[in-house]
Amino acid sequence: MSGAPEILQSPIPNLSFCRIPAGPFVYGPELCFERLAQCPPLRPRQTVELPEFWLGQYPVTYRQWLIFLEETGHDWVGSWYRLVRGWRGVFLRAYAPAAAYPDGHDNLPIVGVTQADALAFCAWLSEKVDRRVTLPPELQWEKAARGPDGRIYPWGNEKPRPEIQWQKTFPVGPETYLFSLVVPPQREWARAGWYWRNGYPWPVGCVPQNVSPYGCVDMSGNIWEWTTSLYNPDLPDFHVVKGGSWGYTIHHAQLNVRSACSVTIPSREYHAQGTGFRVMLAA
Repeated sequence: MSGAPEILQSPIPNLSFCRIPAGPFVYGPELCFERLAQCPPLRPRQTVELPEFWLGQYPVTYRQWLIFLEETGHDWVGSWYRLVRGWRGVFLRAYAPAAAYPDGHDNLPIVGVTQADALAFCAWLSEKVDRRVTLPPELQWEKAARGPDGRIYPWGNEKPRPEIQWQKTFPVGPETYLFSLVVPPQREWARAGWYWRNGYPWPVGCVPQNVSPYGCVDMSGNIWEWTTSLYNPDLPDFHVVKGGSWGYTIHHAQLNVRSACSVTIPSREYHAQGTGFRVMLAA
């Protein structure tokens, strides 16, 4: 693979797609750190062939979600979140619900969306581009994030936050909150490993290292992203999310990790401050 990424712009501001060429890529080995009772047997590292597809260069942002809501009147069950600065953000909550659209948040990745919300956005965008838009399956998501060579992160295999590799695999706990108050990251190539109280996502594209070989941005950390793949074939209401998030452990930022947001609340109803999505052009 060589040359600059191939980018296709949509009519929506800053919503573009990266070309993922047909061919093989190294998938897995699958890792899973929670909901293990419902997790099917983990598949080993293997080479998988996929046809060409185009995946969103960035996760869908606040501004893009607002345009969708204003044009469609979609009944969104979630809510906006805002960044809280100063001592309130440090000691109370750094990423808090907002009563209305928060100024200055246009480029944050949208969160608080169910899989059904995300699919409604896809249907709306399909009309805009006159082509079917959907959420990516797990395999397509992982190829777009890792490239063909089996790397663990978009940039390679170096750890994104070396100072916090001691974290438990699940969940992030108060010890992380206390640690983060006094020890700044040595580097943070993926926004992950923070405690829910003092963590928050970054605007898309903040980390120059967090770009996949195909040009897809922020696929490690920041937010979980919905896919269309079932977490377990025997559980038809629960789907895989990929990428980890700012409020999950640093280990979840590995691209071969698979998770489900919940196996008690169906994907069509589940929404949280760490879960969003990016879109894919269907073949």
